[in-house]
Amino acid sequence: MYIQSLQPVNNTTYLDIVADKIEKITIKVLGAEGWVAKKLTAELEAGRQQLDLNLSDLASGIYIMNAFIGDVFVKSIRFVKQ
Repeated sequence: MYIQSLQPVNNTTYLDIVADKIEKITIKVLGAEGWVAKKLTAELEAGRQQLDLNLSDLASGIYIMNAFIGDVFVKSIRFVKQ
């Protein structure tokens, strides 16, 4: 699995993903101090896709999104919520 980019658009954020096979992804959004602000899970199909992440319930600030397939860490992306 490969995460290409994180694209914030208003209160919705899109994660561009390329998956080799059907997989379950877990996204943990951490606040700047390390607390878990939100946890999301989704089933991915094989191929390229855009995963819609509703982050409207997060306050403005700096966050880190960590992606996992099972217990395996895939990628970390720092972003600013306006």
